[in-house]
Amino acid sequence: MILRALQLSAPGNSVGAILNAESTIAAPPAASELAFPDARQLRSRDVFRLVARAWPFIRPYRRHLVYLFLATLPALLGGLLALNLIRVFFDVVGHGAALTPLQAWMLRVPMHADRRIVLIHACIVGGVASVTGLAVIGVLLGYAVWILQRISNLFRVNLYTRMQELSVRFHSEEKIGDAIFRMFQDSAAIPGVINGLIVQPLIIVPAATASILYLLWYDYRMALIAALLIPANFLLAWMFADSMRAGFIAERETTAHATTRIEETLASIKTVKAFGTEAREAETYARDNWAAFIAARRARLMLARYRVMTNTVRGLAYVAALYFGATEVMAGGTAGLGHVAVSLGLFQGSLALVAGASARMRNLTNHWGSMQDVVVAISRVLEMLRLTPEQGVSSGRVIPPKSAALLTFDHVTFGYDPRTPVLSGVNLEARVGEITAIAGPSGSGKSTIISLIVRFFDPTAGRILLDAEPIRDFDLPAWRGMLSVALQENPLFTATLRDNLAYGRPNASTSEVAEAIRRAGLGDFVRSLPAGLDTMLGEKGSKLSAGQAQRLGLARAILRDAPILLLDEPTSSLDVATEDAVMRGLRDWVNEAPGRRMAIIATHRRTTASRADRIYHLAAGRLVAAAGSALDDGPGREVSNA
Repeated sequence: MILRALQLSAPGNSVGAILNAESTIAAPPAASELAFPDARQLRSRDVFRLVARAWPFIRPYRRHLVYLFLATLPALLGGLLALNLIRVFFDVVGHGAALTPLQAWMLRVPMHADRRIVLIHACIVGGVASVTGLAVIGVLLGYAVWILQRISNLFRVNLYTRMQELSVRFHSEEKIGDAIFRMFQDSAAIPGVINGLIVQPLIIVPAATASILYLLWYDYRMALIAALLIPANFLLAWMFADSMRAGFIAERETTAHATTRIEETLASIKTVKAFGTEAREAETYARDNWAAFIAARRARLMLARYRVMTNTVRGLAYVAALYFGATEVMAGGTAGLGHVAVSLGLFQGSLALVAGASARMRNLTNHWGSMQDVVVAISRVLEMLRLTPEQGVSSGRVIPPKSAALLTFDHVTFGYDPRTPVLSGVNLEARVGEITAIAGPSGSGKSTIISLIVRFFDPTAGRILLDAEPIRDFDLPAWRGMLSVALQENPLFTATLRDNLAYGRPNASTSEVAEAIRRAGLGDFVRSLPAGLDTMLGEKGSKLSAGQAQRLGLARAILRDAPILLLDEPTSSLDVATEDAVMRGLRDWVNEAPGRRMAIIATHRRTTASRADRIYHLAAGRLVAAAGSALDDGPGREVSNA
């Protein structure tokens, strides 16, 4: 994650450039646009706020949603055609009633056509309408899926971008398994927001409204039954919402915990095998997985009970429609605002409308039940999306110079926990054309100095200056663009050796890659590989020894060719001969452009520090000594904690 942030800050590799590779992808919205209650504080009304929170991701596709809505309107005419065909089959063909002018025009037959001719034409019209309707539905379904997939992709890309923008402190405290679960599982709920709160209401509400209006004209009793379904279903939705939401919260949290268990165990598989704890880890995961299963079962059973109740209401409404419709047919006369003569065909058509309206309301309330899961998932994602990028580390507006002469620590104090300082009043400087060593035992604060220069954190007191300009005033990506870093861990990727080397500078030439390899002392190793630079590395560089991975990280940092090279324990895993070769290569790199390059090394090895131009010795976060001829003419000679 750290390397990814450094790569994105390199020239030509900004987040904006990557995101603009596809015109439909935009930068993550501001955190203020994504304010939303935490999962355990959600209320039913928060479901309707999802559209507003998802709007930054819906906005690029809003016109497609309008097109989809407009494309569904002709379906109302299809419903009218179906109702008239029902009346033709039952009343005209079955009972010999006369055709209406609309029916005759629709079937393309004379008003007094033979019943057999009417039947044939009705079957042809019905068949053509069915085939056409199915084709249109297929196209609209594909269009809707395309819209949802695009929005979902945009949502995930923004989430991934925001996750990379978050501070190192956040990533050091966040469980990776939970973050991955939010990335892949929780974010997958975004189509549910669009489908449940936009697409389905756009389709269902007009159709249900048209059905009720049609029924009012032809049969007001049927219309009343269809209309009563609306409050009945919403009452059920209100009754079950809180319990369903609580169930889905438990399901997602326990499943995320089980996912974290998988990630942590597999990431530490060598330790697990070395200690022979496979069986114990399997038992632990079995308990976590069983807890997730129980939570999921409870949530799904609650949803099932809710759907059984909505289907029961639907069934009762259908029985009521059957009763009232049948009594009207037996009684004869007229019905509805239009005073239309009641017939078997009208009864069948009205019954179909009631069934359709009932099914639509059931679908809408079923979506409401699913939305209780969706709102929990999206709340968990928004919790991460609304976090401030680089928490505690703000970006300035000043663009740093392309090269600088002096990097200075001026009475710098810092602690990860304010109660326990790691650095206390540190004064030091690194100059262009020189190698500066920060030496000391483990825990003395060496790596913290590197982290402060990269601005993973900011000092709690004091300043870090570049040519007398505070680095916190610099634009953060631009400042990191001046840095090249090789960390202690040297994280690698499942890719070729060449890809790993050129990670910070993908456009580097073959000769530049070869020179970086030479200076890092990797030449013999690369030549020994059958595929050379095209050799695939295992996950996290598992095919490399610690020393090889360390030198690869150094070569990657050198190849980036930034003015300030930061190396954290670059020789800790190397033998004496390899250490000597690496330090000579580092000296060559600085001397190649002494007017624009400086190197800062954090090391516990005296032999490594002795090759530097200036050396600062740290102990318990304080400077205790400084050495080097270059110190005689600058403030770097100060080693006291004034």
